[in-house]
Amino acid sequence: MSWLEKLMPSRIRTSSVNKGAVPEGIWVKCDSCASVLYRAELDRNQSVCPNCGEHMRIGARARLEAFFDDDRQMELDANLEATDPLKFRDSKKYRDRISQAVKASGEKEALISMTGTVKGVKLVAVAFEFSYMGGSMGSVVGEKFVRAAEYALNSSVP
Repeated sequence: MSWLEKLMPSRIRTSSVNKGAVPEGIWVKCDSCASVLYRAELDRNQSVCPNCGEHMRIGARARLEAFFDDDRQMELDANLEATDPLKFRDSKKYRDRISQAVKASGEKEALISMTGTVKGVKLVAVAFEFSYMGGSMGSVVGEKFVRAAEYALNSSVP
């Protein structure tokens, strides 16, 4: 405790009044130039810092939604989820890793596959979600990729 803290009464040092806390997620700090950016402005600028041009990470779903024409996409095999048939365990249970990845990413799996149109041309596209276990490839990722390729082949689209 410093000499100043010893002299100040405790009611002056600590305030229990909430000083207008800023809601979470409204502001984003640029890792490159340290500018504090308004989330809505950053979204309008496609996650590129208007001050320094730094391209910030966007998720797979946001990337695919930006790629396809507006409101003209559909997710393929959204119901597929990872399981743990081998009851795998290393430093922690695989089931726990899956739960943690779903919570961290908001996605059921590391790969998102969608069909939609780009400038009126129908196609299929997939993207990895890095925040889901680093985009690691499990059995469901392989299955979703193959199903997306088969859908494209059967529909005669790229």
